[in-house]
Amino acid sequence: MRNRFTRVFAAASVALLAGLASNSARADEGMWLLNQPPTRMLKERYGFEPSREWLELVQKASVRLGAGGSGSIVSPDGLVMTNHHVAQGQLAKLSTPDRDIVTNGFYARSRDQELRCPDLEVLSLQNIVDVTRRVKAAATPGMSSAQAEAARRAEIARIEREETEKSGLTSQVVTLYGGGMYHLYQYKRYTDVRLVWAPEEAVGAFGGDVDNFEFPRWCLDATFLRLYEDGRPAKPTHFMRFTLDGVKDGEPVFVTGHPGRTQRGFTVDHLRSLRDRVYPDWMDFIRRREVELTVFASEGPELATQAYNELSSIANGRKGLGGKLVALQDPRNFAKKAQEEAELRSAIASNPQLAQEVGDAFEMIAQAQREYASISDRYNALERWPVGRSELFGHARNIVRLTSERQKPDSERMSAYTESRIPQLELALYSTAPVHRELELNRVASGLGMAADLLGGEDDAVRTLLGGVSASDRARELVDGTRLFEVSYRRGLVEGGVEAVRNSEDPMIRLALAIEDEARAVRSRYEDSVEAAERAAYGKLAAARFAAFGENVYPDATFTLRLSTGRVKGYDQEGVDLTFATDIAGMFARHEQKGGAEPFSLPRRWLASRDTLNLKTPFNIVSTNDIIGGNSGSPLINRDGRVVGLIFDGNRYSFAWDTIFSAERGRAVSVDVRAIVEALRKVYDAGPLVEELVGR
Repeated sequence: MRNRFTRVFAAASVALLAGLASNSARADEGMWLLNQPPTRMLKERYGFEPSREWLELVQKASVRLGAGGSGSIVSPDGLVMTNHHVAQGQLAKLSTPDRDIVTNGFYARSRDQELRCPDLEVLSLQNIVDVTRRVKAAATPGMSSAQAEAARRAEIARIEREETEKSGLTSQVVTLYGGGMYHLYQYKRYTDVRLVWAPEEAVGAFGGDVDNFEFPRWCLDATFLRLYEDGRPAKPTHFMRFTLDGVKDGEPVFVTGHPGRTQRGFTVDHLRSLRDRVYPDWMDFIRRREVELTVFASEGPELATQAYNELSSIANGRKGLGGKLVALQDPRNFAKKAQEEAELRSAIASNPQLAQEVGDAFEMIAQAQREYASISDRYNALERWPVGRSELFGHARNIVRLTSERQKPDSERMSAYTESRIPQLELALYSTAPVHRELELNRVASGLGMAADLLGGEDDAVRTLLGGVSASDRARELVDGTRLFEVSYRRGLVEGGVEAVRNSEDPMIRLALAIEDEARAVRSRYEDSVEAAERAAYGKLAAARFAAFGENVYPDATFTLRLSTGRVKGYDQEGVDLTFATDIAGMFARHEQKGGAEPFSLPRRWLASRDTLNLKTPFNIVSTNDIIGGNSGSPLINRDGRVVGLIFDGNRYSFAWDTIFSAERGRAVSVDVRAIVEALRKVYDAGPLVEELVGR
């Protein structure tokens, strides 16, 4: 397909290239595939040609943590560096009334003191294989978009199963360019992951919500974990060392991490749907939960501890997603996307054969957005946020679907329940982490009320959810009556299969069964009428972009490993020139300026260590690297493959990066590793950990 598009596109691409080349090759922009690095750009812009060994090192030493964060292997004994906020959920689960790790921090002074995380997996990418032809060949001429998507999903399931059985590696097929390309990613999977060190939350999140997405910053947003195999520290073949040489203004730096989702290749109609419906719906959910959780947490210290992780995540989402929404609502940003699309449409229309190949791709995407608008409330209530994203209901739904889907051939299952994906699902399903009853009551009551708000009190699904009583009374019935708090009970239902599930009298299981048919129906409509149409249309548009730009086109982020490039560089913030780095002295000054009030209150041991610290040590630094949510915990590395920093945030100007990248003022924010080492040595008395990081 690519060769055919190249031929027919040649005549039409001149205008497109003239109008868009500056956008596709914009300085420092790009979330590049590790198997398709922008070698020409790296050489021309940075004078750097990454060797095969360099690329293999950063690929295998960069890891994915769970379902939402990045990290890096930084020692020969399996030490992993990530953010405090990425590890926050595990820190909360490892805390007890007598050991509050979130508040007080933690350091294991010996290997036998390292604490095993209850349900964390870490994935190290070993191989990338292009399987585009095989996946695309599954969709034959004459199929509808829904039929073609079902055929591709079935083929993806077969590939994943075959490759997992053949290699023993966790194998996942990744959709790139909206359906223009498919790659098989094969991971080494670690599930025995143990906590080594974490700072106090007061310094890991210094400045809290006030300073979030801002700069200057002073956060020690770092945590160290260790990978284990067969009960012993893992011995990875690839790891990256710290360097204490630091970075200079203008120095090239690179980020290898797992950016979540971007929408830079979306059509204007699709972006309009995000701006006018998807993002506002999410913001309504976030604001609702933030108010409810804030009230819940105010009712006592134990409830505040239970709510901490979710409330922190919700607050971060409110500020982050709110900023993205504002960026999309800026007419100037939207006009840029409209201009880019107009030039693409013009170039396609100028060549009849190309126009025939692309067909009605733009209209297919527009129709998919109209279809989504017609089902979004029901989809949100029954699939996206079912029962308020209750942990117990999540277990119930997974048990119902896992036992049902296992009766089908692997290629016909829902994607989350194929054999290659089940180990990840079971890690959460059989987690020994405590489920807090009071917090579950809050979540369930919230979710039931939200469903009634979205669908109306007379809706049949709402009647089923409420069971004839108020949301709060129904929540109490469900939470007080369920046995899903017990891991053994959850496991027993799965092992008993469909019959055991259908015969269960557990109220949470009964509710999951009661709404399952309607939930599956709206999910199928979404997959067939929205996702399938988008995939077919974006596949056509991707081919056109390949023809025009070749390696200058990178795919939108998919929470898979990417390489981003940039330079250490300050910026102008509303008329104030900001240097690229803060220092430890600035953190103490900020503490004093705010009178030590939260969230600017430093832990006692930091105040006691002030005179021993080198206050000029660089603390947080900014660079022009292209990042997004999911990159949190990524290493910032130099051209020698040495770690110089730890990505933990973007500044306020990076909100627009979901759809439009600009390095004029947008910046990635990192912890300088010199600050980490200074703190480990002089605040936490963690000399052995420092030796492991910098080399003996």
